[in-house]
Amino acid sequence: MTAPAAATSARTAGAVTRYWKTGLVIGNLDLTGITAGPPDPDPAGDRCLTLPPGAATGLQLLKEQFLASMNQLAEADGTPAIPAVGVDVQVWRNGYDMPAFASQARYAGWTVLSATAPGHSESGCLNLTDPRAGSALTAMPGLPWGRQFVIRPVPGAHAVVPGWLTCSIVPLEPGQQITVAVAASAS
Repeated sequence: MTAPAAATSARTAGAVTRYWKTGLVIGNLDLTGITAGPPDPDPAGDRCLTLPPGAATGLQLLKEQFLASMNQLAEADGTPAIPAVGVDVQVWRNGYDMPAFASQARYAGWTVLSATAPGHSESGCLNLTDPRAGSALTAMPGLPWGRQFVIRPVPGAHAVVPGWLTCSIVPLEPGQQITVAVAASAS
């Protein structure tokens, strides 16, 4: 008895096809010329403080970098270029955290401008998770990740992701402070 030829002719033996492509830009930026003024040191102050636009120098350099990263993803996705990006500079402190969230923008991004060293390696991390149903969050060929992708809060850490990706921020430790540029595409 022979195996039907049609069953194997449409496949390439040993090949993995990724149907769930999820593009990311992850890297480390040179922060020369980019600084953010110190926030109000009030320990009882807001856990997330948005700095006024004039408090950050080099904001235009950050916008250009975010726009370049977002357009790199748009090109890979085969979608129209991003015309503009909005950037806010935030200070996270006093145990700040953020449970699972997604952006309404097509692309979202973060660049860590400064950060105090945490005692635990996970404190203040940005976690990225593909929210699409998979296989009980196990890594499998063809599925996106099967686990969280972690961005550590070190100066220069840069990430741009599709806005629909599920993100969360691990609670900061007491005394830990992170200054981060947060970006959203205009389209």
